[in-house]
Amino acid sequence: MKPISIALAWLAALLAIAFLTPLPIPYYQDFSVLYFSDKALLSGIPLYDYPAQLEWVRALTRPDFEFHPYPYPPWYALATLPIALMPMAAAARVWFLLNLTMIGAAAWLLTPHWRAPLRLFGILAAAMFIPAFGLLIVGQYSAPVLLGIALFLWAARRESPWGLAAGLGLMTFKPHIGLFLALAGFGWLVLRRREAFARRAILSTGLLAAFLAAVGLLADVRWPLTYLDSLLRYREIPGVQSCGLCASLSVGLVRLVTGQPDTGQAAILSIFLGLGLLGLFTWRFRSKLAESHLLMSLAVVFTLLVDPYLLNYDYILLLAPLGIVSGQVRSLTGRAALLAAYLLP
Repeated sequence: MKPISIALAWLAALLAIAFLTPLPIPYYQDFSVLYFSDKALLSGIPLYDYPAQLEWVRALTRPDFEFHPYPYPPWYALATLPIALMPMAAAARVWFLLNLTMIGAAAWLLTPHWRAPLRLFGILAAAMFIPAFGLLIVGQYSAPVLLGIALFLWAARRESPWGLAAGLGLMTFKPHIGLFLALAGFGWLVLRRREAFARRAILSTGLLAAFLAAVGLLADVRWPLTYLDSLLRYREIPGVQSCGLCASLSVGLVRLVTGQPDTGQAAILSIFLGLGLLGLFTWRFRSKLAESHLLMSLAVVFTLLVDPYLLNYDYILLLAPLGIVSGQVRSLTGRAALLAAYLLP
C-alpha cells in the first residue's frame, strides 16, 4: 500500500474514532487556544487580532472565558484549520489522536535499526513517557517539533533534500523550543554544502520558508508585525511573567535565589547559560559536529537547559536523544542507564 493511501486510511480511522468513541479528552485547556483561534479565523478575524478574537470567543462561550493570544506562527494555525470545522469535543479527540500519531511516527523514525516488534514497543514507550502523556492530556503543541527532529535525522541518513527541509519546517511550529534545533539543522546543511544533497536541501528549505511566509498572509495580512505584537501580549499574561509552572533550569535557579519564578530574570540568566554551554559543546565536540545525530542531540540538550519558558510537556524533546542513544547502546550497564533516564521523570 502506498504511503498516501496509508495516510488517508489512518486519517479516516482517526475521524471515525473521534466521532464514534467517547474518549474523555478535556478540551478547555491548552487545546482551546488553538481551536478558538482557528474558529475565529474561519469567521474572518485575523489570527493576531486579539481584541476582536477575545470579544468573539466570549460571545460564543461566556463573558469570563479565559482566552490567550495565539503565540505560534500562522502556518501552524492554517495546518490545523480543519479541526475548527468540528464540534469542540470531537476536535479535541482528533487533536489528541494527531498528537499521538506524531509522537508514534517520531518514535518509529528514531529507531530505524530496531526490529519491527521492538519499534512498536518503542512507540508505546514514547506515548507513555511522562512529558508526552502530559502533552496528550492538555492538548499541547510540541509534537510537531519532535516529529521535525525525527524526520530531519531520517532524511539525513537518506540524504533526502525535501525530507530535511520538511523537518526544519516542522521545528518552526513552536519557535521557542524549535529555534535552536532549526538553526543547528540548517548549520549542519551549511557544513555539508559541498555535497549535492545538502545544496538541494538548502534550496528546498529556502523555497519552503518563502512558501510558509507567503501562506501566512492568509491568516493575517500583516503577520510579520502582528505576530510580534501577539508575542508581546502573551508575555503580559501573569502566568508567563511569573511562571510558577515553569520547569526550566534558569527559572528554577531564579526561584531558588529570589523565591520568585520570574521569567524576565531567568531570560538574562539563560543568556549566560547559553554562552557557557555553547563554548563547552564547541570545545568538546567541535570535530564531531558534522554528525547529524550528535549535533541534534546537543541542540535538544542546549534547548532544554537554556530556554527559560519550559513546561513539563516540552521535555518530550528528550525522546529524540533517548531514541538515538538506544540504537547505539549495547552493554547491560548502558541499557540500565538508558532505562533509568526514561523512568526518572
